[in-house]
Amino acid sequence: MEHSLETLENCPSCGGSHFVNTLSCIDHTYSKKEFTVVKCESCGLHFTNPRPSEKEIGVYYDNPEYVSHTDTNKGLLFTLYGLVKSYTLGQKRKLLERLSADKTVLDYGAGSGDFSNELAVNGWQVTSYEPDEKARNLIKQKNAKIKLTDTLSAIENNSKSVIALWHVLEHVHQLQATIVEFNRILTDDGKLIIAVPNHTSYDAKFYQENWAAYDVPRHLYHFNPRTIDTLMKSKGFQLVTEKPMWFDSYYVSLLSEKNTNGSGFLKSLIGWGRAFIIGTLSNLKALSDSKKCSSVTYIYEKAI
Repeated sequence: MEHSLETLENCPSCGGSHFVNTLSCIDHTYSKKEFTVVKCESCGLHFTNPRPSEKEIGVYYDNPEYVSHTDTNKGLLFTLYGLVKSYTLGQKRKLLERLSADKTVLDYGAGSGDFSNELAVNGWQVTSYEPDEKARNLIKQKNAKIKLTDTLSAIENNSKSVIALWHVLEHVHQLQATIVEFNRILTDDGKLIIAVPNHTSYDAKFYQENWAAYDVPRHLYHFNPRTIDTLMKSKGFQLVTEKPMWFDSYYVSLLSEKNTNGSGFLKSLIGWGRAFIIGTLSNLKALSDSKKCSSVTYIYEKAI
């Protein structure tokens, strides 16, 4: 079935109108079709163009292996993903607890609700924004204390001490308008946490168009440390710090190997070995500068 695409005439970050093509990537998850990644010549942002509209994008998530919307543990890869996730959920919660004594949080793009639940069972007042109905049902099943919303406009001004987006901003169609809403909702001393892939990392450069974190067309934008900071500064935020996400390089490299070489026992065996090497090399290059990591967590606050 064919799905219509929209072509952006202006950069979603700076409004510029001059783009150059940088990559053509295959949608390995759903359509198996090719999508183009362009670069804005004004601000440097890479983004998928053309792309599915906000009304049409939902079908591209319709895959039982799209892990953030399911609780699957089928297969070795997703079993390992689940084990790592159990550890990192606690680490993410501890990060929030260091940032805020007032435990009011908006988990934006909550997926199947694991992070929202981790916070809720540890005394946080959690509001979860998640547009996918199946994912919302999973959240309801996990914890009835979590408040669900499908619109930011219903959330009061200056009401959340933390807003967290774990690999979500790259999916948001209304990019600038959403960040403006975050500024409205966040308390004056609150923190905005944004984790996104980094297309200038070593593993991204190694796998190129097969790098799994391009994930077209679900990933609408492909950030690096400079382009995300340009966007956030334009909307009244200033960077506090950034933190590396060490596990992502291995997970993304494993998925990238599958994109590159396909499946099969021998190919998978070779792929696991090479993914470990590439993931390790990527992390080693990021030891001296976390901005070089495969994925980076940025912590922002309102600019004074």
